[in-house]
Amino acid sequence: MDLLTTLTHFLTVSVLLLVDILRFWALSARSGASLRAENLFLRKQLALYEERKIKPRRANDSTRLVLVLLSRLFDSRGFNFRIALLD
Repeated sequence: MDLLTTLTHFLTVSVLLLVDILRFWALSARSGASLRAENLFLRKQLALYEERKIKPRRANDSTRLVLVLLSRLFDSRGFNFRIALLD
C-alpha cells in the first residue's frame, strides 16, 4: 500500500475509535431501564437474524479494536454467558 492509502486508513480508524469512545462514555451514563430495553431489542434482533438466516454486517477495523480493548478491560472468564432467544 502506498503512504496515502495507509494514512487514510489510519485516520479513518482513529476517528471511528474516537467516536466509539465518546459513544461508550455517553452510554455509560444511561439509566438501567434504558439499558435493559436496549438489551431486549438486541436479543430480538439477534433472534430475527437467526430465524431469517441473515448474516449480520462484518465488523470493521475500529469495531475490532474496540472489542479487543474492552475484552482486556473486563475479565469475562468469571461470567457465564447465555443467549436466550425470544419467541
